[in-house]
Amino acid sequence: MKTALSFVLLVYTNSETARLGESPMEPPRMNRSLTSLVLVVLAGIAVYAQTAAPAANPIGATDATSNLALVRLGGQLLLAGKAYEYDRVLADDIGPRLTGSPNYVKAVDWAIAEFTRMGLSNVHRESWEIAATWEPEMYATASILAPHAQRLHLESDGWSPSTPVGGVHGRVYYLSALTPDAIRKQADQIKGALVLVDRDSFSAGNEDAFDTMLDTLTLLASQGAQALLLGEGAVNNVPSMFGLTCCSGRLASLPVANVGREDSLLLKRMLEHGPVQIEFSFTNRIREHVNVDNVVAEIPGSDAGGEYVLVGGHLDSWQLGTGAEDNGTGAASVMAVAEAIKAIGLQPKRTIRFVLFGGEEEGLLGSIRYVRAHAAELDKCAGVFITDTGSEAPKGWAVFGREDEAQALKTIKPLLDSLDAGGTTELGKLTFGTDQGPFMIHGVPSFMLWTGSDKYRPLHHTPSDTFDKVDPRDLDLGAAVVGITAYTIADAPSTLKHLSPAEVEDQFKKIKVLDEYKDMLAHHEF
Repeated sequence: MKTALSFVLLVYTNSETARLGESPMEPPRMNRSLTSLVLVVLAGIAVYAQTAAPAANPIGATDATSNLALVRLGGQLLLAGKAYEYDRVLADDIGPRLTGSPNYVKAVDWAIAEFTRMGLSNVHRESWEIAATWEPEMYATASILAPHAQRLHLESDGWSPSTPVGGVHGRVYYLSALTPDAIRKQADQIKGALVLVDRDSFSAGNEDAFDTMLDTLTLLASQGAQALLLGEGAVNNVPSMFGLTCCSGRLASLPVANVGREDSLLLKRMLEHGPVQIEFSFTNRIREHVNVDNVVAEIPGSDAGGEYVLVGGHLDSWQLGTGAEDNGTGAASVMAVAEAIKAIGLQPKRTIRFVLFGGEEEGLLGSIRYVRAHAAELDKCAGVFITDTGSEAPKGWAVFGREDEAQALKTIKPLLDSLDAGGTTELGKLTFGTDQGPFMIHGVPSFMLWTGSDKYRPLHHTPSDTFDKVDPRDLDLGAAVVGITAYTIADAPSTLKHLSPAEVEDQFKKIKVLDEYKDMLAHHEF
């Protein structure tokens, strides 16, 4: 299989290079020109796969038919996959998709129509309520007033209330440690101030500040702070969306603004030499108690036992860019895998359920609501596969400290190695960073696609998160890894273990996220 899929990858790389070299005024020709080549390549793969020796499989033997199915699926996603086009539609045609916004609703309608066109089964919406939706109605104006006049690069953070009429005006106070103790000890300086914090503030003895932000904001407001300034945005003075104020879909208790990195550093330097006065103003459109849809579709399995695997990603995005990388790539990969499996007529033993979640950026709200609504059937879930780290080349899977999951992936390691994606990692810090987290709390075997992040980190949540950053080759590779892996678990004779509550707690201790786990339980019902 390694030789076969490597050949597909070679053909794909050459064809993609040719496609990218086309005149920008010409329509892409890849799908038309490669149609016959795809058929020839896949026919050759079929001959190879039927004679390939099965790999040792910790969760059940893989026969030649399954080998063939996996290679056909990988070939389909590499040579005729539609992830890049799906992402283009989400980013360029629909645009930024704030949870519950009109653009988000358009994305839901489009995904429903696409899953239906593909011929998937049980295509439907699953609604849940968010406490409030949020959209900028008027972008920010901001300035330094003293010791000299200067424009500030600043925008409202997500789920911040609007500033009062006329904006906020006052002195800046830098809070070096964002902890309850520090806030109480510095209450006199905080009262009436526009409080500035940055990454140093978060790291100063308070690793869990991100998880307790709403509580911290409430405390700041109770001490009389006028507003909170989140410093150190993206480079080139681009404000970026921290999204720290909306961990439950509720509005923050005081205005919160994101400040560009260079301006944030400037404010800190100026404060070393004396008082600094600034002003800013923004208006946000708020709607309370709004229904938001997750999108669900299925490819039914051949067994009638009700078991399934879930392939998912979040459909929502921030508004500064168009959400092409975060998480248009993930949503597009989910849809591309569904389209590929259906297009080549595969049917695994277990049902494959495809879910596009809303509300991820506001604190995993869509996946938390999904888990809550489906709690009675989670014991039937053989595995969850989430993608949410952009379009860099895949390295393998994050297994969050579960050695049994790493062992199960050895079944297809030669195939994934041929895509340079046969590795595993713990990535404990991302346990609750995206939508696998709520499933892990219930002990469900959960995987997150592991990709490079050097390009992704500086552009996600910023105006730079746009479609021109998406690498089509690497995006297709990631989709192929997702499809191959999810199909393997869906078709395996046996399943991975569901962890008991005690075992879940041991897992979270091992990967050093026990405090985050307890915080999730404190703030949400599961």
